[in-house]
Formats: sequence, structure tokens, C-alpha cells
Amino acid sequence: MYLLALTRSRMQVESDIAGLIALLAPVGLIYGWHFYFTRIRREPAGWRNRISVSSLVLASLGALLWPITMIFAPKADWSGYVGVAQQVHFVESWEKVAARALLVAFVLCFFGRPRLIAPVAVACLGTTLFWFFSTIP
Repeated sequence: MYLLALTRSRMQVESDIAGLIALLAPVGLIYGWHFYFTRIRREPAGWRNRISVSSLVLASLGALLWPITMIFAPKADWSGYVGVAQQVHFVESWEKVAARALLVAFVLCFFGRPRLIAPVAVACLGTTLFWFFSTIP
């Protein structure tokens, strides 16, 4: 009887994994920027360094668009559904912009510095998951 209470469905496990990746996104961004300021900035500007910095900038832009979008989103009265359509449309339009920037950053990170591939990829995936989880109406 207690064993059934401890078993988890596949959907719960997948949701936990996605949540863990979303929670690791800031760690990847912080590590990437720390690596940039301590190592890449002091080296000559090679093509891998430029691609890594471009990927970091796009991933950071995707993360910074979330609070900006939430601040400037039109207000809605969810109890009477007044203005809800405008708010959802506004947030979804900026979600597309952020998701595309994060997708470009995700693809670019595989051509940058090998040490930054995993942190930037986790940051991109985690930020995208955070966007999708936090903007579900």
C-alpha cells in the first residue's frame, strides 16, 4: 500500500526533469559569463570566442526578455476576463521572440568554445522551459 504512494508517473518524472533543467539555467548563464570575464576577454579574438560570446549574449537576452515582458504586459482582470486576450497575445508574441533567440543561441553554442557548450545549452533549454512554464494561461 505504501509502495503505491511512492511510485511516480512518467509525467511527474518528466516534469521534474524539466523543472531541474529550468532551475539550472541561471547556473549555466553565470558560469558562462564568469568564464568570459576571466578567460575569453583576455585572449585574442578568435572565431570560437566570438561565437561563444554571441551565444551568451543571445541566451542572456532571452532570459532578460521575461521580466521586461511581464512588466510591460497589458493588465488583465482574470476574474471577469477583461483584457485577458490582449495580455495573452502580448506575452505569447514576446515568448516567440525569446524562444527564437534562445534557439539561435543553442545552435551557436555548439560551434563556440568546447568548455561553454554544456553551460550555454543548459541555460538555453532551461530558460526556454521557464518561459513556457511561466506563461501558460
